Amino acid sequence: MLLSPPMRRAKVAAAKKKTAYHHGDLRRALVTAATAAIEEAGEGALTLREVARRVGVTHPAAYRHFEDKTALLAAVAEEGYVVLADAIERALGAASSRPRERLRALAVAYVDFAVRSPAQYAVMWGPRFNTDGRFPSLEAAIRRVYELVAREVERGQAEGDLRPGQTRDLAIGLWVVGHGYVELVARRRIRVKSREKAIEYFLTLFEPWLDGIAVKR
Repeated sequence: MLLSPPMRRAKVAAAKKKTAYHHGDLRRALVTAATAAIEEAGEGALTLREVARRVGVTHPAAYRHFEDKTALLAAVAEEGYVVLADAIERALGAASSRPRERLRALAVAYVDFAVRSPAQYAVMWGPRFNTDGRFPSLEAAIRRVYELVAREVERGQAEGDLRPGQTRDLAIGLWVVGHGYVELVARRRIRVKSREKAIEYFLTLFEPWLDGIAVKR
């Protein structure tokens, strides 16, 4: 059967899209589409079928990469932690060598990510996905963020700028400060007009906490 030009173009486009996903790109495309869908309509509206439609593949193709919605959400959370860790590393790379300045840069990178990507952040901090050990790479991504925080606290302690004690406790405390602020902003218990204002006010609240863990000179 001869194809009309529009039909021929559609077939070629479909073939190109199918070919493009032969090299492992489909999984990432599905995660990207799921993240966008969550940002638009929330986690509750997310389905594998809808994500497959957004990408332009059949839903059985999506199921070959994610056995259920939980697996897809775990991948969205993992991607979020990877992006967050990368942002923290960039911030630390541009920061001074002073421990206090580095902790401030780290905390700002954390809050900035959460404010920029609130829906993905909510997935990251929603119900735990790995209670049955299905997603070890997600746990590794979470651990990477924690280790960045703990390393900076340990560095400050070693240089005598931060009070001695359990590094883990101070690291978790720092994480709690950042996360608690983000939650209050997300729930509009703290109202801010922009991302810049959110960061500015966070630093106002963060400084006294830094004073509390600093060694008094």
